[in-house]
Amino acid sequence: MARVTARGIGRIESTYTSGLGTLTWAWVMTADGRVLYRLTRIDGRSERNEWRLIYQLKATERREIGTDTTKAVDLLARLARERGHDLGPDHR
Repeated sequence: MARVTARGIGRIESTYTSGLGTLTWAWVMTADGRVLYRLTRIDGRSERNEWRLIYQLKATERREIGTDTTKAVDLLARLARERGHDLGPDHR
């Protein structure tokens, strides 16, 4: 299981509604180019789950994003949406 030890560049939360209830997920991009996510709440009840690696940025992608939080959050939002997650109104 992945641990978040490197400095985070961007972070978002998303929700996914299923037969189990409303699931809330945290997504983070680390300075070393890892994109990780974990389940944080089920119907508002806190969960303590391990971070899971979902994507590793290529060197060119990492250089393009650099330390730009906006670009990092945009990528996290796109990855979350591609997996059927809903984002708050403050995400494009």
